[in-house]
This record gives sequence, structure tokens and C-alpha cells, in this order.
Amino acid sequence: MAEAKISAFEIVLLVVGIAASFLGFHLINRTYNLEKEITWMMIIAIFNWLMLLVLFVLLSLTVDTSKKQLAKMEIMVYLLSQKKSKK
Repeated sequence: MAEAKISAFEIVLLVVGIAASFLGFHLINRTYNLEKEITWMMIIAIFNWLMLLVLFVLLSLTVDTSKKQLAKMEIMVYLLSQKKSKK
């Protein structure tokens, strides 16, 4: 099987995901240090931040799955064309 190449989209996705996780944690932590209590707005912010991280993971998995499916489809097309040329 051929080696998987990393695309520019995956690199951008990785950088944005890491930046969102660190920046979100830093902002939530800084807000908590200023308020010294957990409010409803803090809970909503934490929930939204976690949802954003889950979306980044799902997007990464979707891209990886689609690349694998494309590779399998290319193999199937090659095999079918080989079978057709033998007839």
C-alpha cells in the first residue's frame, strides 16, 4: 500500500485545532481566575469549546476516511480495467 501523504488541508486543520484548544483553554481559565466561580456563562463557554474540539476531531476523521475510500476506489477501477482488457 502506498504511503499516505499529508495534504495542506490536514496541516491547516491540525494548526487550527491546536490553536483553538490552547486559546480556548487559556481564555476559559483566565475568565475563571477573574470571576472565581463557575457561572452559567462559564458552563456554556466550556460546553461550546468542547463541542468545537469534537467537531475538529470529526472533521479529521472524515477527511481520513474519505482518503481511504478514494484509494480503495482507485484500486477497484484499476482491477476492473485489467479484467476488462483481458477479455
